Amino acid sequence: MKTLMDYTELERIRIAYNNKKKEMAKKSFIIVGGIFLIVLAASGSTSLLFPFLLQIIIIGSIATLIATSLGARKEAESYRNAYKNYFITSTFNSVFTDLKYDHNAAMPSTILSNTGMIRMGNRYSSNDYTIAKYKGIPFAQADVHIEVEHTDSDGDTTYETIFRGRYITFDFNKKFDKKLLVASKNFHAERCDSSFKKIELESIEFNKHFDVYAQDGFEAFYLLNPAVMERIEKLAYLYNGNVFVGFANRKIHIAINNNTDSFEPASSNAPIDEQREFSKVMDDIKVITNIVDELKLVKEK
Repeated sequence: MKTLMDYTELERIRIAYNNKKKEMAKKSFIIVGGIFLIVLAASGSTSLLFPFLLQIIIIGSIATLIATSLGARKEAESYRNAYKNYFITSTFNSVFTDLKYDHNAAMPSTILSNTGMIRMGNRYSSNDYTIAKYKGIPFAQADVHIEVEHTDSDGDTTYETIFRGRYITFDFNKKFDKKLLVASKNFHAERCDSSFKKIELESIEFNKHFDVYAQDGFEAFYLLNPAVMERIEKLAYLYNGNVFVGFANRKIHIAINNNTDSFEPASSNAPIDEQREFSKVMDDIKVITNIVDELKLVKEK
């Protein structure tokens, strides 16, 4: 498998990051311990200079910690970039075509908000934005985190996660004009706009596990034929029912609310197990390929 850097270079970067973390921990321990001993030893001092000297020591110690922390953050980013270059970009290129991948880039929030299918909250973040094709089907995917702000009577603000997981869109091979949402019963992030109406399908079993919202009931029955419903059930089963499947803007939208980030680097504390990491990346990639295969998005010849 062709990679953009070799394993030796990746390990060098990992070790540098790990050493920087150890350096920061050591300095933190020495500084905090030193300040404690100085305060303890001079607690009975009557010198007028002592408070001034102690202030200088504390400021200098904090500055040292900040500088070390910034260095560790730089090493952490270098390690993250190297890991994703080595494992993710190379593996993506082996599975997908027409690849555009940037692990720092965010999926535009408008892709989600324009569907009217998901509550957007007050704070939105995203990474690992990917645009590519699988078996000729164009798709886009990213990790997405949506939070809603709460302020209590004391004015304290907290943030509640309402969605954290994968959001993926695919070009769909059937024509539809209206929007349609199929959400697992325990998928709690969706909020439909007023143009959606909840409908019941003929399958009692399907209705037990999914809520269906449509702008056009007739078109919903056209899209959700028995074969498609069976595929959606299989897809939901794969991801513990934490999914919604939406049809909007000439695309199919898949949200997997699994409270995890995909394609994250291995711990820097030990040498990297290449086989395990490539296997982990392939498992994350299968989230995309399973959708295309299970929903049969590729047109049959």
